[in-house]
Amino acid sequence: MAGNLVPLVLIPRYSCYSAAESTEFMTIAMDVTPYTSAILNVWRSKLVGASATFTLTFEESTDQTSWSACATSPDPSSSPPADKTEIQYTASLKKRWFRAKIVLTGVATVVTCWIVGFLEERES
Repeated sequence: MAGNLVPLVLIPRYSCYSAAESTEFMTIAMDVTPYTSAILNVWRSKLVGASATFTLTFEESTDQTSWSACATSPDPSSSPPADKTEIQYTASLKKRWFRAKIVLTGVATVVTCWIVGFLEERES
Protein backbone atom coordinates (compact mmCIF):
# COMPACT_ATOMS: atom_id res chain seq x y z
CA MET A 1 0.00 0.00 0.00
CA ALA A 2 1.35 3.44 -0.92
CA GLY A 3 1.82 6.15 1.67
CA ASN A 4 -0.17 9.39 1.77
CA LEU A 5 0.59 11.94 -0.94
CA VAL A 6 1.58 15.48 0.03
CA PRO A 7 1.35 18.23 -2.63
CA LEU A 8 4.65 19.71 -3.80
CA VAL A 9 5.56 22.72 -5.93
CA LEU A 10 9.26 22.80 -6.86
CA ILE A 11 8.91 25.42 -9.61
CA PRO A 12 5.60 27.31 -9.81
CA ARG A 13 3.69 27.75 -13.06
CA TYR A 14 4.97 29.54 -15.26
CA SER A 15 8.52 30.36 -14.19
CA CYS A 16 10.87 31.84 -16.76
CA TYR A 17 14.63 31.24 -16.82
CA SER A 18 17.14 32.99 -19.04
CA ALA A 19 20.90 32.85 -19.43
CA ALA A 20 23.40 34.76 -21.54
CA GLU A 21 25.63 31.66 -21.52
CA SER A 22 25.53 28.23 -19.87
CA THR A 23 23.92 28.55 -16.44
CA GLU A 24 22.66 26.22 -13.68
CA PHE A 25 19.49 26.93 -11.70
CA MET A 26 18.72 24.94 -8.55
CA THR A 27 15.63 24.88 -6.35
CA ILE A 28 16.05 25.31 -2.61
CA ALA A 29 17.02 22.02 -0.96
CA MET A 30 14.22 20.46 1.05
CA ASP A 31 14.34 17.89 3.83
CA VAL A 32 12.57 14.79 2.50
CA THR A 33 13.31 12.43 5.41
CA PRO A 34 9.59 11.55 5.93
CA TYR A 35 9.11 10.64 2.25
CA THR A 36 9.97 7.66 0.08
CA SER A 37 9.46 9.16 -3.39
CA ALA A 38 8.56 12.27 -5.36
CA ILE A 39 6.05 12.05 -8.21
CA LEU A 40 6.74 15.09 -10.38
CA ASN A 41 5.04 16.55 -13.45
CA VAL A 42 7.36 18.71 -15.54
CA TRP A 43 6.43 21.01 -18.41
CA ARG A 44 8.63 23.30 -20.45
CA SER A 45 8.12 25.71 -23.31
CA LYS A 46 9.98 25.79 -26.57
CA LEU A 47 13.60 26.85 -26.04
CA VAL A 48 14.61 30.25 -27.37
CA GLY A 49 18.24 31.06 -28.21
CA ALA A 50 21.15 29.96 -30.34
CA SER A 51 22.14 26.29 -29.83
CA ALA A 52 19.84 26.17 -26.78
CA THR A 53 19.61 23.03 -24.62
CA PHE A 54 17.65 22.23 -21.44
CA THR A 55 18.88 19.60 -18.98
CA LEU A 56 16.91 18.50 -15.91
CA THR A 57 18.28 16.52 -12.96
CA PHE A 58 16.67 15.59 -9.65
CA GLU A 59 19.39 15.53 -7.00
CA GLU A 60 19.79 14.31 -3.42
CA SER A 61 22.36 14.86 -0.69
CA THR A 62 23.15 13.90 2.87
CA ASP A 63 24.90 17.20 3.69
CA GLN A 64 23.77 19.84 1.11
CA THR A 65 27.37 20.02 -0.11
CA SER A 66 27.83 16.89 -2.20
CA TRP A 67 24.92 16.25 -4.59
CA SER A 68 24.16 13.19 -6.74
CA ALA A 69 21.38 12.35 -9.17
CA CYS A 70 18.35 10.54 -7.73
CA ALA A 71 17.25 7.27 -9.24
CA THR A 72 14.41 8.55 -11.42
CA SER A 73 11.96 6.79 -13.71
CA PRO A 74 12.08 7.63 -16.50
CA ASP A 75 15.60 9.03 -16.40
CA PRO A 76 15.42 12.75 -17.34
CA SER A 77 18.84 12.54 -19.01
CA SER A 78 17.53 9.98 -21.51
CA SER A 79 13.88 11.15 -21.54
CA PRO A 80 13.97 14.94 -21.17
CA PRO A 81 10.78 17.01 -21.42
CA ALA A 82 10.15 18.00 -25.03
CA ASP A 83 8.90 21.40 -26.24
CA LYS A 84 5.42 22.21 -24.90
CA THR A 85 5.04 18.72 -23.44
CA GLU A 86 4.32 17.56 -19.88
CA ILE A 87 6.09 14.45 -18.59
CA GLN A 88 5.87 12.67 -15.24
CA TYR A 89 8.92 11.43 -13.33
CA THR A 90 9.15 9.39 -10.12
CA ALA A 91 12.26 10.04 -8.04
CA SER A 92 13.29 7.53 -5.38
CA LEU A 93 14.34 9.42 -2.23
CA LYS A 94 17.20 7.75 -0.34
CA LYS A 95 18.98 10.75 1.24
CA ARG A 96 17.86 13.63 3.46
CA TRP A 97 17.93 16.55 1.02
CA PHE A 98 16.25 16.88 -2.40
CA ARG A 99 16.27 19.50 -5.16
CA ALA A 100 15.80 19.98 -8.89
CA LYS A 101 18.54 21.35 -11.14
CA ILE A 102 18.03 22.92 -14.56
CA VAL A 103 20.98 23.61 -16.83
CA LEU A 104 20.54 25.94 -19.79
CA THR A 105 23.24 26.03 -22.44
CA GLY A 106 23.59 28.08 -25.57
CA VAL A 107 23.59 31.81 -26.25
CA ALA A 108 20.77 34.01 -24.90
CA THR A 109 18.70 30.97 -23.90
CA VAL A 110 15.19 31.44 -22.48
CA VAL A 111 12.70 28.82 -21.29
CA THR A 112 9.49 28.75 -19.27
CA CYS A 113 8.80 25.70 -17.12
CA TRP A 114 7.17 24.29 -14.01
CA ILE A 115 7.57 21.26 -11.74
CA VAL A 116 4.68 20.20 -9.49
CA GLY A 117 3.58 16.93 -7.97
CA PHE A 118 3.48 14.96 -4.76
CA LEU A 119 5.76 13.53 -2.09
CA GLU A 120 4.84 10.01 -0.95
CA GLU A 121 5.07 9.56 2.82
CA ARG A 122 7.01 6.62 4.24
CA GLU A 123 4.79 4.04 5.90
CA SER A 124 5.28 3.71 9.65
